[in-house]
Amino acid sequence: MDPSKGRAPKAFPRTRWLPYVLSVVCIVLLGFALYYIGLADKRVAAAVPFLFAVFLVALAWGQAPAIVAAVASSVMFNYLIVPPPNAFSVPTIEEIVLFIGLLGVACGLGMVTDRMHAVREEAKELAASERLQKTLLNCISHDLRTPLTAVMGSLSTLLAEGDQLDETVRQELIGIAYAGTKRLDRLMAQVLEMTRLEAGAVQLRREPGHLANVVRTAATQLHEGLNGRCQVQLADDLPAIPMDSTLLSHALTNILDNAAKYSLPDAPIEVEAYQNRQRVVVSIADRGVGVPPGDLDRIFGKFYRLRHTNTARGVVDGSGLGLAIAKGIVEAHGGRIWAEQREGGGTVVKLSLPLG
Repeated sequence: MDPSKGRAPKAFPRTRWLPYVLSVVCIVLLGFALYYIGLADKRVAAAVPFLFAVFLVALAWGQAPAIVAAVASSVMFNYLIVPPPNAFSVPTIEEIVLFIGLLGVACGLGMVTDRMHAVREEAKELAASERLQKTLLNCISHDLRTPLTAVMGSLSTLLAEGDQLDETVRQELIGIAYAGTKRLDRLMAQVLEMTRLEAGAVQLRREPGHLANVVRTAATQLHEGLNGRCQVQLADDLPAIPMDSTLLSHALTNILDNAAKYSLPDAPIEVEAYQNRQRVVVSIADRGVGVPPGDLDRIFGKFYRLRHTNTARGVVDGSGLGLAIAKGIVEAHGGRIWAEQREGGGTVVKLSLPLG
């Protein structure tokens, strides 16, 4: 598959229809089996397998497929078992009683099964939520502690020895405190933004726009961190696409920031954009430490940070939310984002967006 092609819009999952289809198929096969083994003259005996089949369907797939199986059982029983065979007839009292019994089994046992499935899913979600909270607390506590220590240390020194320090030292301490405060602000902003994305609270303001402006805006926002090493090459014939330019610029800023963190200060970062069929593809390539093949998908997960001793800063800073936020923004536009290993070393992050 061409990776630049976006994913198809989400449709109603086919697997949801499978229990209904299978329940009807099972009942039809059961009806013909009973008919061909000669139970048409023994209607009471023939009713038991239908009842057992509905029981199994309710136990396996829940209430709704079991109700479908009960209706199918009544139809097959009337068509094959009740004389004349291979023809429908007016339902008798016995058939109505059988249908009520089948329906009772389907509703009663199916409701219990549905409740069991719901409880199981709730337990899974609760366990996942607890794991997420634990990860969140571990990551946030570590990321908060470092800038807080710097801020508190600088301010405490200023309060205790401010009059004894020369102006240069005072300015340096104020700068450290300000940098730590900015880092805390960025961390909180990323956590809140990730929460809004997951809750579906982000509303896109789509307007036709050109990616060239978005790329330049993102590069400008990171001017200090990039130190002029961002090389932008955009195709001249890029079409306008419907997008929220502010959010998309933020996604590209996160990707560029990530590339800068994992690259040496003088390593170039190349940004390209081109049209591929009905999509526009943006590529951000760096010459950093690279990403192992097994981590190419994981880098877009929440709080995931690639540990590597050869990074430009020795230890990777950040909350591990930048690429996860970029992924959420791109997918909200109906696009796709992925990472590839770059030949010669480094990583290429690509995102594709639909033209319409």
